[in-house]
Amino acid sequence: MDKDRVAGGVLLLIAALLGALYTYLLFLAPDAVSILVLKLTALGVVGSFLLLMGWIGFALLTSPPHKKVLEIERRLAEEFKKLRERGYPFPWVDASGSG
Repeated sequence: MDKDRVAGGVLLLIAALLGALYTYLLFLAPDAVSILVLKLTALGVVGSFLLLMGWIGFALLTSPPHKKVLEIERRLAEEFKKLRERGYPFPWVDASGSG
């Protein structure tokens, strides 16, 4: 059997078993356990959302300002033009050089 199919089968089995365990803990376990499971679920969902929001905020905070990006693009275009004038072959540019 293919490794991917085995991995898929194992993942499907784990998901089904964890789903059954989660359902049991929510509906058939004592109330204290059910409340704890709900609290942990809420913590996981809210924590994941806040982590993602923090990651996006960090990326925005540490990215260069727009003017800086435009300056870098201008410099790269100048260097690209100089190399093209020297005859450096750029395979991704058509023969007319319109790029």
